[in-house]
Amino acid sequence: MSEQLTCIMSRPENLIEISYEVANKVGGIHQVLASKSSKMKDFYGDNYFTIGPYKEEAARDEFAPREEHPYQELFQQLEEKHGIKCYYGVWKVPGSPKTVLVDPSGLEKSTDDIKNELWKKYGVDSLNAPEDFDEPVKWSYAVGKLVKGLEEELEGETVVHLHEWLSGAALTGFESPSVFTTHATVLGRALSNSDFDLGGAIKKGEIEDKLAEEYGVKPKHQMEKAAAHEANVFTTVSKTTGREAEAVLDKRPEVILSNGFNVEEYPSLEELSYNHTRKKSKMTDFLQAYFEPYYDVDLEDDPRIMFVSGRYEFHNKGLDMLVDALAEVNERPGDDFFVFFFVPSDVKGAKMSVLENMSLFDELEEYIDSVIPEIRSRLLKSITSGERPEDISEVVDDGKADSLSNSFHSRSGENPPLCAFDLNYSDDKIISRLRERGLNNSENDRVKVIFYPTYLSVGDKLLSMDYNDAIVASSAGIFPSYYEPWGYTPVETAANGALSVTTDMAGFGKFLQDKTDEEERKGIKILEREDKSYEEASNQLADIISDITEYSKTEITERKHNARKLAQLTSWNKLGENYREAHDQAVNMK
Repeated sequence: MSEQLTCIMSRPENLIEISYEVANKVGGIHQVLASKSSKMKDFYGDNYFTIGPYKEEAARDEFAPREEHPYQELFQQLEEKHGIKCYYGVWKVPGSPKTVLVDPSGLEKSTDDIKNELWKKYGVDSLNAPEDFDEPVKWSYAVGKLVKGLEEELEGETVVHLHEWLSGAALTGFESPSVFTTHATVLGRALSNSDFDLGGAIKKGEIEDKLAEEYGVKPKHQMEKAAAHEANVFTTVSKTTGREAEAVLDKRPEVILSNGFNVEEYPSLEELSYNHTRKKSKMTDFLQAYFEPYYDVDLEDDPRIMFVSGRYEFHNKGLDMLVDALAEVNERPGDDFFVFFFVPSDVKGAKMSVLENMSLFDELEEYIDSVIPEIRSRLLKSITSGERPEDISEVVDDGKADSLSNSFHSRSGENPPLCAFDLNYSDDKIISRLRERGLNNSENDRVKVIFYPTYLSVGDKLLSMDYNDAIVASSAGIFPSYYEPWGYTPVETAANGALSVTTDMAGFGKFLQDKTDEEERKGIKILEREDKSYEEASNQLADIISDITEYSKTEITERKHNARKLAQLTSWNKLGENYREAHDQAVNMK
């Protein structure tokens, strides 16, 4: 009996974590791994390793190489025997984990031979797969060789944690207990981007493999399915993705690894409140420069500013529904409000008209700043001397002021552009849908829209803010996703002290529903999309947006505090234990 308990309680001493996004920012997995690295260090100390691809430009930014390390002989053997070049160092993220970046470009085994091995072992039919399959498979195969060598070097039990199909081929190379995580199934994402009823198919519990070939993802799907079945423990990032995986991969996850967030690293609510005032002032300056050359907008009385952000997946991210809901709100009475679409796309550059407006606004500001010292001096002198304040109008050059004003308002009678940038293509889905629904930024529209299709940067010459500052300046982030395995953006928004909207089809939305009651969710609203028609969900979203525009300042503040409190539910201090559970299970299932 005691021996059995000892077996059950076995715990790994070493963790090797493999991802194509270690020190290589591609998508959201990079954030997951970077943010939880400190927690993994808490668990495993110096026995925690991360392995990623060697990409020279990315490595320059994120990787600190170390010339002296205990694996020089192993690296030399891998290069001489297999043509695999390895770089040792630390990943420049919190926790600074030990990291090995693998360059498989000199790998002696050909890609076709690797594919042949995958066919024989796992039935992965990839001979005619494209380059976006070949490159990561070649890399992960090389990683398997590295892990095999590390197994022999490390003392104690080792568990290997692989992320996504891109790491799957590493399973061919080592014998240690393994955990495989899919953050979103390849086939599920492909189907969700089409007219296919993914939700209905998941409810029925089966999605046929033949669809993978039809949607052009057959090799990736097969690699992912093989990894899910071959690993000792299979995991996903949410119950939503777990149900999807069960239908797509014919495998139920043993553990749910919800994506955590280091909320404690963000400024306190007091700091955020102070920053909100400063950042919102800067954002309203931009809005003034963007809209007021065309017509007057009310930016004095705490204007509501909302945003959506994320990959340009028009249906998956719910951008279609957001536009439709905004069109509904536009027909309702109420104050004007502003909505940014921070959705990166292919841009030529900022629109010339917008740059000209910004330049004219800056010129106006400079002129006003130049006369304020004299006005201040005269007022101060008059008041301190007990005299009646003198007429200060002579300080202002009427000709100069009139000239600047006329230039600034030269576009009066036109509509501000829907998009702040010129695009490298003609038919844009966001712009087309806005126009179809009558959202044209006309003076009578209460919904004022700015499509901002580039990554936010302090140096972009327009908004000149980074993403976190833009969140802090805003009232709310709206994320009405149809397909969202987890959804970091609503959590990030709440952590930055803004209200947030997610859906019950997003992993984070389901997580919140499991952890809280509706009356506890004042700052993060969960839009009901599951089991609702598109029209029902769109109308509900319109109601949510209307409510946000009508909250008092006090109510907004209270709800922002609640949003921050809800975000703390995703702290890695709580959710990191799920990883430890998966690793323990792998050791005990081997």
